[in-house]
Amino acid sequence: MNLPFVYDQLKIRIDRVNFSALWTGFHPFKFALYNDKECYYNGAFVEKTSDFMANTAIKYKDEHIAIWYLESEPDDFDCLAASLIHEMFHAFQQVSGETRHPNEFEALFNYNYSTENISIKISEAKLMNEIITNDKTTKFGALLKLRRYRKEKFEYEFDYESMIEQIEGTARYIEISALRVINPVKAQNHLEKLLHRIVDPKNYLPIRVISYETGAMFIHCIQKAGDFNYEIFDSETFGQKIIKDIDFMNINIVKDETIHDQILAYKNATNKIIEAAIAKNKIALSGKYPLCGLNIYDARWNGRYAVSNYFVSYKDKEEIKVLSGNFVLELDDDLNVTNVYYQ
Repeated sequence: MNLPFVYDQLKIRIDRVNFSALWTGFHPFKFALYNDKECYYNGAFVEKTSDFMANTAIKYKDEHIAIWYLESEPDDFDCLAASLIHEMFHAFQQVSGETRHPNEFEALFNYNYSTENISIKISEAKLMNEIITNDKTTKFGALLKLRRYRKEKFEYEFDYESMIEQIEGTARYIEISALRVINPVKAQNHLEKLLHRIVDPKNYLPIRVISYETGAMFIHCIQKAGDFNYEIFDSETFGQKIIKDIDFMNINIVKDETIHDQILAYKNATNKIIEAAIAKNKIALSGKYPLCGLNIYDARWNGRYAVSNYFVSYKDKEEIKVLSGNFVLELDDDLNVTNVYYQ
C-alpha cells in the first residue's frame, strides 16, 4: 500500500474544511497513517512506537495528533478524511482540558442493562428522528422530559451515557459536519443511517457504541430547537446541563419486551464467547498482573470474565505490556488479571 498517496488524498480533503466553523476554537491537527510495517506521519515515514494503537488521538513527540490504522488502501477517502477529523477533535478535547471522561472500567463492571431505561432511550431516539427528519421542533420539550426522567430513575446509567455522548458524541457530530463539507451527499446518507440505527433496539448493546450516535443526534436536535451552548468545556456534560431546569415528572413507560430479549441474548452471547475460550484453553498469560487497559469499545463482562478484542494491557512489575489479539480475561476482585485466554 502506498501510504504517502493515501496521506496526500486525505490531506487534500481535510484542508477543505473550516475547522472553526465546526466548533469554536477547533483547528487542524497533524495526523499519521500506519500499518503493521510502516508509519507515515506529517508527510514523512517515521518509526512506529508502541503508542500507535487503534484509531485515536495520541501524544507523539510532545504534540497531540490523530492516528489511523490501515490494512489496505481505503475505498472511501471522503469518509476516512471525516473520520480523521473525528480523531482530531479528540486531540482538541485533550489540549482544551476536557475532563468529562467516563470511568470505563467502573462502567464495564457496574452499568446495569435495564429494559425500562433502554425503552425510554428508544422513545427519545424516535423523538430525535422526528425533530431532525421532519423539523418537529415542538417535540424537543418532550425529549428533554424523557431525559430528565431517566436522570432521576437511572442516574448512574444516565451519567455514564451522557459522558460518552460528551466525548464521543461530539466527535461523531464533528465527523458528520466535516463530511457535509467534503461530500454533502455522503453526509446526508450517513445521517440517515444513524437515524435508523438509533431506533433499532439491537444496536443498544453494548450501550457505549450507540451513545456515539445518540450524542451526535442530540446535538443536531439542540441546533434545530434549542438555545443552548454545547461547545463549552465545563465540569458537567451538555446532556446533564440542558435538563437541569426541567421539572421531574413521573412518566408511564411501556417496556419494550424485544429489548428484554435483546439483553438476554447479549448476556448469553457473552457467556458463549467466554465458555468457548476457556474450553479451548489456549492461555496467553497466567499469573497476577494489574489490568491497565482493554478495548473498551465493545468490551463485555459477566461478573468474573471480561472480553476484549484486539488488545489487552497489563502491568508486569513496573513495565506496562500489551498483548495483541482477541481475548477473554479472568479477573480477581482487585482487577488483577489472573488468566488471559485466546478467543
